[in-house]
Amino acid sequence: MKLSDITNVLSFAAFRPDPDDSSCMWRKRFRNKQTLLLNFSKEVVSWRSVSKDGVLGEENSIAGSVKEVVQDMSEDWLDLTDGGWCAVSINHRFVISLETNLTRKNGVSELIRTNPKAVLGSKSERGKRYALKHNDESNSSILLAVDEDYIKEIETLFKSSGLKIGRICCGIYGMLSESLDQISEAQKDYNENVSEPLGDVILITCCEGSVCILKSDQEKWIELRSRNSLYTQKDMEPLRKIIAPIVEALGSNAQIVLSADETVEGISQMLSELAPNARINDMSDSYGLWNLLKNK
Repeated sequence: MKLSDITNVLSFAAFRPDPDDSSCMWRKRFRNKQTLLLNFSKEVVSWRSVSKDGVLGEENSIAGSVKEVVQDMSEDWLDLTDGGWCAVSINHRFVISLETNLTRKNGVSELIRTNPKAVLGSKSERGKRYALKHNDESNSSILLAVDEDYIKEIETLFKSSGLKIGRICCGIYGMLSESLDQISEAQKDYNENVSEPLGDVILITCCEGSVCILKSDQEKWIELRSRNSLYTQKDMEPLRKIIAPIVEALGSNAQIVLSADETVEGISQMLSELAPNARINDMSDSYGLWNLLKNK
């Protein structure tokens, strides 16, 4: 054993995650260091800094292509970090789908990143990066696929600008996954304390103009619709059109759960008009996406 190894153990350095250890929580990887959180959608890039104390800064955004924005803002972003470390959320050029009967062997979440064909078989496509979330109560799974070229473009742009990507993810998929975990816990509590069967649950997740809608019957996922860059604050009609067919026939025992990265003006009213008999649980939080990036 080297002297440096002994020193690391004695100082607890051996137990501290390296900055590029993506398996560890972001704020633990960068204790007492400034970092930057970014979100890329089709036409807008938004960001928040994270202070040495883990406090989120003000949200900023700028319209433009990924290449233009990174080249124009890289120096400013470097000034907001210690060492150029960033966590990047992608909300463009992705597909989220509902699949059945995918393998559930141990280590599948890691395997799909390194050898997706071993998990997806003929459903695997070249040029895609994948993530997977299983439903513990049924044979269904939610599959995320992101264009690998788009990820590589961002990685190359950051590297050439002196910025380092410590984590890259799909923001709306992360929000969807987090909301499902919360719903699962709520369903367990409901089943333990209420004898009446739980009705349909519609989870609507919105992030920077993209949307994912998941319909559940009891604890089974039965329908999913997802769209990239579908709507804007000025034009919510595309969002109404994709939501309407799923929620219009909901009964009084049904529940709509809304999770948005920021309060989208008018969406709660829209849901009330489309599904007057359903209960609406609005979990939207302007810090939702950013806290997810910081705390995961």
